[in-house]
This record gives sequence, structure tokens and C-alpha cells, in this order.
Amino acid sequence: MSQGMLTLSKWGNSLSVRLPQKLLNQFGLSQDDKFEFSATDEEIILKPVKKQTAIQKLFEGYDSSQPYPYEIVDKGGAIGEELY
Repeated sequence: MSQGMLTLSKWGNSLSVRLPQKLLNQFGLSQDDKFEFSATDEEIILKPVKKQTAIQKLFEGYDSSQPYPYEIVDKGGAIGEELY
């Protein structure tokens, strides 16, 4: 677990916290990455939002528990030099 002290700094009309490079490297973070946050009476918790890979985006919303929507047809085996 990483620990340390961070300071709130003025940024325009807001305040910000700068994260040290070591922490960015530890979590693979870079500029414009997104965070989810939650807060209690005593804590602020930041969680990096994981970047989706292309394959994850492709299958977004896919429900593998549903039956395959197309009829599977057996074409009678290899016709040319296909490998099975």
C-alpha cells in the first residue's frame, strides 16, 4: 500500500490534488484518465476507471447466457485443405 501526503492546490476557481509520478506508474495512469469517487464522513476514495480494450468494447452488452441466435449448419467436413 502506498502512503504519503498530498496537498490541495489552486487550479482556476477550483482546488486540485497532484498525484506523484510513482503512483501514476504503479497504476498505469496518464493524463485525462477517469476516476470514480465515493465519500464518507471521514474518507474520500478514488478508483481509476479501467480502460476498455477493443474486444471488450466489441462485446459490450453481449449476454453469453442467451442461446446463439443463428442456426449452426454442418457443411459435411473439409472441402479443401481446411484444418479442423
